[in-house]
Amino acid sequence: MKISHAVAAITLALLSTVSTVCAAQVNMKMNAAAQPLFDEAQVLSSQGKMQEALAKYSAAAKADPSSSVPLSQIAELFRQASEQAQGERQVKLRQQAESLVSQILQKFPDEPLAHEVQRKLRDNTPPPLHKASAAAQAEMDLGETAFAQNKMDVALAHYERAAAIDPGYSMAWVYAGDSYYAQKKYAEAETRYRKGVEIEPLNSQGWRYLSDALAFQGKRGAAEDALFEGIAAQPSQVPNWIKLAQLRDAAGYPVTPLKLVRKSWGSLNADNKPVVHLDEEYASTEKGRPADGAFWLMLASQQALDLGAREEGNGNSATLAAEAARWRLGFKVVDEVTANGDPGLATPALKTLQMLDKDGELETALLLLDYRESWRPELEAWKRDNPNGIRKFVDKYALRP
Repeated sequence: MKISHAVAAITLALLSTVSTVCAAQVNMKMNAAAQPLFDEAQVLSSQGKMQEALAKYSAAAKADPSSSVPLSQIAELFRQASEQAQGERQVKLRQQAESLVSQILQKFPDEPLAHEVQRKLRDNTPPPLHKASAAAQAEMDLGETAFAQNKMDVALAHYERAAAIDPGYSMAWVYAGDSYYAQKKYAEAETRYRKGVEIEPLNSQGWRYLSDALAFQGKRGAAEDALFEGIAAQPSQVPNWIKLAQLRDAAGYPVTPLKLVRKSWGSLNADNKPVVHLDEEYASTEKGRPADGAFWLMLASQQALDLGAREEGNGNSATLAAEAARWRLGFKVVDEVTANGDPGLATPALKTLQMLDKDGELETALLLLDYRESWRPELEAWKRDNPNGIRKFVDKYALRP
């Protein structure tokens, strides 16, 4: 999905949420000065004119500092540029995207666009969805430009032609649904979204947009069902979780974000030697919290060793099983530190995952709350073995990413 359409679709969807966001209110609307600038940026982005789009998004952000949308779009443009750059420029662009996303989420913890940028920065491996044919993609591009110009009938015609050209391309139907959704024709939008997810049940965004159309028609139960399907399709798409939390909060059953932030990682240098990267917060034991520091150090050290073993043809460090094993080694070190008199973990997210490990739910928690696309085979196997497992986990622990 081109980002211009993603921004517009998610913006429309968020405006239909059934409850307000607590803590910091996500502002997806823009004032009269910013909106025209943003609309111009949308058109430029749909045409691939990224530098010009960036200038317009920046102007929109300055015109309305209270809106998070232009800033999130800028972060996505930085991320896209980083994937096309190399060397120091790639590093700098990625850091700019990460820094901007971090600032947005500090102010607006539930900002869906920023969460999507963050997901792509962390793991941009796409789910196994059908790739459009060249002819279908050409129609989609024309539809994108028309959508950005608010020419919904023209956009719809292009999307429907794309669907006819390539029947396996589910996003054509999802985009067609957006054309109706933008006109507040929610029943018509629902029909198109359903066609999309019927073609490809792993289309997580399609399920989310279907949920929005259902919610706007007052079909709360069906809207929640659609969100669980979207989470099952790709658990790392945080906007699905945010919307589920909003539905549950409105019903009096709050869902709490885990707020897991990685503080270490392991890698290999040019000579395939293990390297450990540890957040400066834990670089010195004099700063306290030895249990937390010991955990992150073990997690990163084992990750680096596992990467080295994979280079030598021994094991696969990218599986859920390997990640869970690393977490358990980290918790074992915590137990040893605690036995020597340390009070134990201080980070709430780590304490929660330690509890879930003792409850026999560590793999499930990582799978749902810290998903990587490399875990796809394990996710699909878990879903087969645990029908309705995601709902059961949420009902029991009331957690989300």
